[in-house]
Amino acid sequence: MNYMKKIYLFLITAACTAGLFSACRKADPVIRKEQSTLSDIYVTTVGKGGDRLFDARYSPNNDTIYFDIPWYFPPDFDKEVDITKLILRATIPTDATMSPTLGNVVDLSKPLEITVTAGNGAQSKYVIVAKKVGDVSVTSARIEFTAGGTTEAVDGVVQANEILFYVLPGTDVSNATLTYEINKHSKASVTYGASVNLSQNVPFTVTGIDNKAKTYTLRAIEPVKLAYGAGINRKLWTKAGAELGFTANNEVCLAVSGDNLVLTRRTTPAKFSVFNRFTGAYIKDMYNPFTATNFQVISDTADHILACSWAPKNSKFTLYRYNDVDDAAPAKLVEWTNNNPTAITGDGGVGRRVNVYGDLTKDAVIMAPAGQSAVIYKWRIVNGAAVSQTPEVITYKSVTGGSSVFMGYYAEAQPIGTSANADYFINYQFEVALVNGTTHERMAALTLPYPVVFTMPTAYNRFNNANYLSIVKYINSYDLNQVQIALFDVTKTSMMGLPPTDPNYSALNVFTSPTFTGTANGNGTADIAVGYSNNRERMQVYMLLTNGGIMAHEFTNYAP
Repeated sequence: MNYMKKIYLFLITAACTAGLFSACRKADPVIRKEQSTLSDIYVTTVGKGGDRLFDARYSPNNDTIYFDIPWYFPPDFDKEVDITKLILRATIPTDATMSPTLGNVVDLSKPLEITVTAGNGAQSKYVIVAKKVGDVSVTSARIEFTAGGTTEAVDGVVQANEILFYVLPGTDVSNATLTYEINKHSKASVTYGASVNLSQNVPFTVTGIDNKAKTYTLRAIEPVKLAYGAGINRKLWTKAGAELGFTANNEVCLAVSGDNLVLTRRTTPAKFSVFNRFTGAYIKDMYNPFTATNFQVISDTADHILACSWAPKNSKFTLYRYNDVDDAAPAKLVEWTNNNPTAITGDGGVGRRVNVYGDLTKDAVIMAPAGQSAVIYKWRIVNGAAVSQTPEVITYKSVTGGSSVFMGYYAEAQPIGTSANADYFINYQFEVALVNGTTHERMAALTLPYPVVFTMPTAYNRFNNANYLSIVKYINSYDLNQVQIALFDVTKTSMMGLPPTDPNYSALNVFTSPTFTGTANGNGTADIAVGYSNNRERMQVYMLLTNGGIMAHEFTNYAP
């Protein structure tokens, strides 16, 4: 036998020997699993396949499983659920079996016992108990009430046993109208649209088709305060010009002092009419030291009033400070002859628009543009007195829209600080811009696309740690008879240049009011003023439209 044949014979012999040993070895035993507990179970209906419609509740020892089956399903349909024809589906351990087998139609009108048997024979027994129940849930709730002559609505927050309505402190909800949404087969203890007195807690019971009931508590509570900025807001009141005694083109300015709103009527002589700023009710006319027409009575940041004369070229420009609307002896702060620099080629009159920042009894800055020019006059008040009767003459260097028109008749310059070189906002027909108080050049400007056709005037203030610029926007028509309040958060001045298409624009333009409409306003005059109440927890913004009326809107530091 040659060498190769020997190797071949050896391999065959080895293979046969291995097969012999393998044939004699016993198979490994199968270890059966001992798990017999359900890991999940739910109920569906015929025709819904594996849709998980109704979930289980478990007893403390997990041997009884409860199902609350809605009387009707879907809840607002008229199709009653047949509890004798339901389908159970469950998840059991691998290597386990269930008896009876689930997945078929079962009758759950009576308890059903099921057994899960583990692979090793261990068993877990369960009892399935189902009952039909009515729907006692509340999907939504709302109250409506009247505040300041305006109907307001607050949506309720539905919790386990309460329905909470977040209303501002001091709001009268003793006669609120309640509306709600419940299952159409259920009944409520309070008639839909009925009046409820939410100055105290009110029980609200919902009774289902099965006559089982659940009682909620209706509660009016104070909302959470914000650490920054304005939150809940509402329209305070609106009055048309006819209600306020407007005459053609004469109502041009607003000021806030205490609980009062002062309206300037540029008749000859002018009238300073005082209204309750929370209701719009007329109170009286304030003392007027001027004998001629004037345009501006404004307020400082401490509720003092600044009355300003109208001074064409070579006329006297005079400023008086009132402590309040009852002050019959206002203090003269400035008297200056409007001897305009030769650089002014336009109208040059002073007093159509005047703005102030600071406390006139302490430190403040007053700015007044000269009509049809790029010139702004500035007076500084230190320790309650003018540093000089003669103003600093400023030229705004970034006028846009064509140098021939300059900044128009009604341009506004709004200081935002009391220092010598404080920055300021400029607002005229072609832009609303933040200006460097040293170089007098534009630093940033708002983007206000159509339907805005014109802007004027301006108010700057601080509320709840945020700085706001409020302006009046004329929209849609050059009749200038449709206006809106626009509130901009300018705390981060770097955001001012955002276009309306930017996702962050809403963080800049935080509020735009409904449109207020009057008759044609050829002079393009309007005004805006700001006040506070409730320890500065609320801010009121007042918008005047010449030939239109006044709209008052309130902002709070409460979360919406």
